[in-house]
Amino acid sequence: MSAKRILVVDDEPDFARFMEDILKREGFVVSVAGNGLQALKMVAESRPDAILLDWNLPGKDGIEVCRTLKAESSTKNIPVLMLTVRGRETDAVLGLEMGADDYITKRVLRPRELVARVHAALRKTAVEDKSGRVLRSGKLVVDVERRLVTVAGEVIPLRPKEFDLLQLFLEKRGRVLTRNFLNESVWHQPYLSTSRVVDTTVTRLRGKIGKEGDKIFAITGIGYKFEDDPNALP
Repeated sequence: MSAKRILVVDDEPDFARFMEDILKREGFVVSVAGNGLQALKMVAESRPDAILLDWNLPGKDGIEVCRTLKAESSTKNIPVLMLTVRGRETDAVLGLEMGADDYITKRVLRPRELVARVHAALRKTAVEDKSGRVLRSGKLVVDVERRLVTVAGEVIPLRPKEFDLLQLFLEKRGRVLTRNFLNESVWHQPYLSTSRVVDTTVTRLRGKIGKEGDKIFAITGIGYKFEDDPNALP
């Protein structure tokens, strides 16, 4: 079994080196980022198995980085353990609400506890990955964990945002989704009335999934709705 890859994100070199040494002795492959932007770039280039993320970072802080990671379908399942000198319960709650998987106070960090927390997070992810998550509608199958789409058994290659949009439609099937909601959920930015990105992506998606695309209804002046029955009225 290959060694698990851990990304340590901390702007204090001495503390980052301290954690790196502990994790390397345990057999992990460790990379270090000194700020939030560098961390996001490293995650995009080489997906780590877990992230130790400092709360207080220059520029884009740990909470913003965590929020960004958990908003993207390609990175939302990477365990994030928040590191902070803070000790208040409200801070822990905020970190967990932003999607962090665990919360470790740096002031009382013990090597054995750090290793145990990382192993626990990795075990939880392994169980979730093994169970997988598959969304189905007729001949359309979306394997969320593998980011794989098939129609009648044929693999349909989709762009990342097309996949994210289709996943969202199936998760919210039967509900009218506004263009603003789709834009914020998939592109993570407010919808502009002059933008055609949602409509253009929907058009491409429909074309790629063939008859299954008939299940995506346009709701005039509002957005879109996915129905399992293609004959259903929007």
